[in-house]
Amino acid sequence: MKTDIITAKRMLHKRLNAKHCELWPDCGCCETLEKWAEDLSNEERIWPMDLLEWAETSIFITLACVGRYCPDPLVKAWAKQQLRDKWWDRQKAMGVHVEQ
Repeated sequence: MKTDIITAKRMLHKRLNAKHCELWPDCGCCETLEKWAEDLSNEERIWPMDLLEWAETSIFITLACVGRYCPDPLVKAWAKQQLRDKWWDRQKAMGVHVEQ
């Protein structure tokens, strides 16, 4: 049991201090981007505002992670370019730090 906790702490420390995501494209960020790209492409769907607000925050956080940690240089550059759009200023104003 104690060994499992030590191993888990070591793995967490490694992930938090990694220079890139070792899970890409099998990580939650890739999954999140794919999910929202598919869901939001349905132009006939009527979305409740609370769900759209959640989508905005979720996508913003995901873009920040991808822009910082994605090992794929094209996807990383795309995420950084997306975050430069003034549309994300509201999310940035909420205090989420984004490297650019």
